[in-house]
Order: sequence, then structure tokens, then C-alpha cells
Amino acid sequence: MANRKDDLKARLLATFRVEAEEHLQAITANLLALERGLPPAETREALEATFREVHTLKGAARSVSLMDVEAVCKACESLLSQLTRGQLRLSRQIINRLQEGVDGVARLLAGSGEPGAVRELVGWLERAAAEPVREAPEPVEAPVAPAEAPVAPALPRADTIRLATARLDALLVQGEELLAPKLAAGDRVPEARALVDALSRCRVAVRRARGIGEPARADGHAAGLVADLDGELRTLEVRARKLLGRLVRDERTIAGAVDGLLDDLRRIRMVPASTVLDLFPRMVRDLGREQGKEVEWVARGADLEVDRKVLQTIKEPLIHLVRNAIDHGIERPEARAQAGKAPRGQVAVTIAALEGNRIEIRVEDDGGGIDRARVREAAVRARLLPPERARALTDEEALDLIYRSGLSTSPIITDVSGHGLGLAIVKEGVERLGGRIHIETRAGAGTTVQVIVPATIATFRGLLIQAGGQSFLLPTDAVERAIRIGPDEIERVEGREAIRWNGHPLSVVPLGRLLGLPERDGRTEPGSKHRGVVVRSGDERVGLLVDEILGDREVLVKELAPPLVRVRSVAGAGLLGTGQVALILRPGDLLRAMREAPRPPGPAVQPEKPARQTVVLVVDDSITTRTMEKNLLEAAGYSVRVAVDGVDAWTLLRSEPVDLVVSDVDMPRMDGFDLTARIRADRKLADLPVVLVTALESREDKERGIEVGANAYVIKSSFDQSNLLEIIHRLV
Repeated sequence: MANRKDDLKARLLATFRVEAEEHLQAITANLLALERGLPPAETREALEATFREVHTLKGAARSVSLMDVEAVCKACESLLSQLTRGQLRLSRQIINRLQEGVDGVARLLAGSGEPGAVRELVGWLERAAAEPVREAPEPVEAPVAPAEAPVAPALPRADTIRLATARLDALLVQGEELLAPKLAAGDRVPEARALVDALSRCRVAVRRARGIGEPARADGHAAGLVADLDGELRTLEVRARKLLGRLVRDERTIAGAVDGLLDDLRRIRMVPASTVLDLFPRMVRDLGREQGKEVEWVARGADLEVDRKVLQTIKEPLIHLVRNAIDHGIERPEARAQAGKAPRGQVAVTIAALEGNRIEIRVEDDGGGIDRARVREAAVRARLLPPERARALTDEEALDLIYRSGLSTSPIITDVSGHGLGLAIVKEGVERLGGRIHIETRAGAGTTVQVIVPATIATFRGLLIQAGGQSFLLPTDAVERAIRIGPDEIERVEGREAIRWNGHPLSVVPLGRLLGLPERDGRTEPGSKHRGVVVRSGDERVGLLVDEILGDREVLVKELAPPLVRVRSVAGAGLLGTGQVALILRPGDLLRAMREAPRPPGPAVQPEKPARQTVVLVVDDSITTRTMEKNLLEAAGYSVRVAVDGVDAWTLLRSEPVDLVVSDVDMPRMDGFDLTARIRADRKLADLPVVLVTALESREDKERGIEVGANAYVIKSSFDQSNLLEIIHRLV
């Protein structure tokens, strides 16, 4: 009995969380609209709508015994009630308090809310409601909860139910299993047709033999046997042709039924793009405010329905693109005014359907564009390229560098930028879906990122190839063309094999070598041409030499299970109609593997001496913080020195070699800003990396950190051990 009650409670809580997310999204949208400013009538409507959403959420929370959620909603409801009655003036501060209430409910639903924090939040909301009214707007009749009274009969409407997405996914997976017999039936048809053609050829051969033997009439018995054989073959051919016709009709029927069933199942799983786009207005508002920028958010195509799985996969890349647009693209109001632009910048996301079951996502900003010179400098600073190679890059090649992991043009590492992972994550997510990404940028006019991905991902269309005796699939969109290369066409460019392609050198490499498989050069005999394909990732290209090119295929996609879920170069597996499994390759990883592949060995060098242990200086006036950071860094393999303030640290820096400084900001005698400035002014220490770890999180403090030359700025309230270690690893 207890188990049944627990199961019921778990189901009720799951249903409540889904409902609560819908209410919170609606409340956030209303608050953002109120913050932007609305005409008086629309302001009243938005306040009433928000009140009703909060009231409904409060009642739902009470029904599942979430008393903390109910308490926060009750405090918000009281505040909204006074606003609608005209007893309180709507202000930015009030809107911020209500938004904090929304955030508090979200934290409670995520299980990260603490009782003390809830009491503090409720207190804030109650104090805001107690503020005296000033310049109150015209009173509005307070909305009330729907009365429990008889209502007019509702018009007939379609019944709807809530269903766990896991059950929908399981149903779709079962439906997708039908793709295998459908594809197999498609492969059987040409096999049967070949058999019928073979019978026809046999009959022709028999008739020809019969015709040759008839003039001699030497053996009547043999002639009779040949005639009988011809008759049997004719009968067999007729039956085979009828069977082929039925097989073709059955294959079409099966294909139509399976495709229809899967289309219906996929439509069930389709959700509006707004389920992801609705997350952005608040994020754009908060990030713009944090950076002192005015940003207008525009979303187009929010009603377009997309496979939920595609939206889930593209969500994180889309977040990175929007954050990049605000952080690196949109300028501050004063800079925009000097450039003759409106003070408020714009970030727009457009989602549109394309032919061939694909969707296009465009992220556009009207900021300053991508500075290719800064990209080249960042590549050299991150040791991705030597200076001479960076200078020789074309503008298009320089733009390709922004996809490289570890490259960032940000002057400082913060919680938002500088990690050099943003566009690398975007590209990986897009390629995981078998899509592609393209960037266009104009100095001073902004940047447009175009992403094209499949609308659904149950099936995959790719080029089937063989390398090292195994079958692989390359995304069709990533393959530019198949090529045949003569041995005399291959030359060496910068230590790598290459061919001339559209007037430029194109690196070529055996696919088997990149994948660690036995190499074959794709030639049927010595002196013949290599088989290969030109593969693109972003605007980068490479020629892959393969054993065989078997043509275009549609396959059923099978997700890989751990530990294969993140094998380099492999995006998934495709089930062919023959039942054979072919791994789907990720072009971006193949290009990275080609870049990282060792070049032919040069002259022998003396073995290097063992590397010296990296020394990190931790500077903080709190013994607790010093000890925690010291233990963390020593556990990660660093040698650690400590100092109690800036003066103590400066003395140590003048006497001992140090590889990196991790410093607090607010300290006696000399703070972290002054210490960083003094390090940058010293000729011997000017290049020493400095990470500031501080409780000061205002935009002005971060700007001061950039001004004095800090390499990274970490906020203690969002301190994460792995994040700090990742920053230090990058800087040293």
C-alpha cells in the first residue's frame, strides 16, 4: 500500500514540475514585457495575467505539499495584488524582486533551495509589498481566483492527455525498429530483379543452343531435352517475374506503412521551437545588464515544430551562440553611439524549415563583427599556430580558427567568456546531428551564424565508404565530392601530403591511418589512382583516401551506449538494410585528428630533461580560503606557495620562481588589483598569468580586472573546483 502511495506521489510531483515550468515561463515572459514598458491597458493585462499564473501555481504547490514553493508564490501573489489594486507603484526594483521569486521557485523545483534562503526570499518580497505607494497608477480591479460555481457547458474539444516523454521515446524506438525490415525489403528488390535477369539470360542461352543443334538433328532425344529445359525455364521466368512484381508491391506497401507510422510518431514528438527560444529573453536581459549593454531580443519561427530530440541537442550550442553574440558582438551604448548606431543592439534568432527534412537556424547580431586580426593573435597566444603561419592565413582560414578548442579572443577568463570552448561546443553539437555551420561577418556591421540540421534524426543519409576493411558513413552534407588521385598528383606541403584543389593545397590522408586501422591506399593495382572523398567541416577541408566508395545510403540511426558514447571521430552507428552496422563519422574530429597527426620525423634530438613541477602562488587573507585552494591545487599535482596579502606575495615573487598567481582582491596592505598591476609593470614578471578569485562580481570590478591585466576573473559565489583547475591548466 505504501509503495502505491509513493508511486502516486512521484507521478503527481512529475506532473506538477511540468505544469510549474509552464507557469514560470509565462510569468517570466510577462515580467520581461513589463520591464520593457507597455501602454497602461497592456500593463494592467500583463499584471492580471501574472497574478493568475502565480495564483494557479500556488494552488498546485499546495496540492502536492510543496510548502516552500507555496510560501514564495503567496508572497509574490501579495505583491502582485497590491500592484493591480494601485496600492504599489510598478518599478524596476519590484520587477526584480518578482523575478527573484521566480528564480527561487525554480531552485526549489530543482532541489537546490535551502530553508534559510526561502525565508530570506519571502522576507524580501514581503518588505517590497510594504513599501509606501508613490505616484500610483490608476487602480485596477484585482483579479480573483475562479469561483466554484456552475459554469456554462464548454464547447466540445479534442481530448488531450499528459504523457511522459520517456514513454513516447520508447514508442518511437519500437517504431523505428521497423525501418530495418523496410530497408532490407528495399535491398531485396534489386537482388530479386538480378535473379530474374539471370533466368532470362539462361533461357536465351538455351534457345541459342537449341537453334544451333536443330539443323543437324543428330540426336532427337537431346533436342527434346533442350526443348523441355527451355519450357521449364520459360515457366520459371514467368513465375519469377510475377514474384518480383509482388515483391515490389509489397516493398512499396511496407515502406508506405512504415513511413506513415513513423511520420505520425515523430509528429507526436514534435514540439514548438518556442520551448527552447522562450528560455532566452531572461538570459539576454541578465547578460546584457551584467555587461552594461542594451540588447533587444528577437525570435522568429517560434511556432515551427521540431523534433524534441533535435531541440534538446541544439539547445546548448544555441545558448553558446547567443552568449557569444552578446559578449563578443554587441557593443556598449557609448561605443555604438560613436559608430553611429542605435544605443540598443539586437540579437535575433530565426528558425525556418528547409526542403529535404531540414531546418535552418540563423543567429544574427548587429555588433562589431569578428576581428580576424584578433583571432590570429589569439591563435598564436594559445599556441595553436606559429606567428608566421598565422600571418599567412587568408581571412577565410582565420575565421575557421574560431572553431578550435582553446581559442578565445576575450581579454580575460570569466564565468561567461574566455574559456575557448564556445564555438567548439557549437560545432560538435551541430555535427552530432549530421548538420553544418557557416559564419558570415562584416567589420562594424555584425555577424550571422547559419546552422543547418535535420528536422528529425531517426534516419541518416550518408556516403557509405570502406577503409581498413570496415564500413563507415560520412554525412552527405559534409562530403563535397568523390575524387580519384594519381600518384604523381600528391606533393608535400609543410611536411604533409597534399594535392592542388581549386588552386589551393588540400591535405590528403588515408582514413584508416586517422582511425588507427590497417592502411590500404584505395588503388586496385600499382600505378592506378587512389579513391578519396573531399570532406568539409565548417570552411575547413581534407581529402580522405579510402578503399571503396559504395554510394549514398539511408540508414537507421542507433545511439551508442557507454563506454562508446564519446569515442573520438564517431557520432553514432547506422544500421544498413543488409543488417550490417556502419559507424557514422564526425568530420570535425577527423580534421582535428589530421591536424594533430605527427609529421614525418626530423633530425634526432636529445631527450628532454624531466619537466619542473608547476609552481602556483595562492594569495588570500583568509586562512580557510588559502588552505582550501592549496589542498585543491596540490591534489591536482601543483607545487603551492602561499601569501597572506599583496605585499607578502610581492616579496615572494621577487625571491622565488612562480608560474601562476591565484589571488583574492579585497586584502589589507595591497589588494589583488594593485598586485596584478605591479606584476604587469615589472619587466621580468609581466607575462606571469594571474587569476583573480573574488567575491566582487560587479561589472565595474570585472572591468578593473581587465584594466590591470588579469588573465581570469573567478567569482567566489559561483566557484567550481574543476573550473578553476581548467583555467589554470589553460594558462600554464
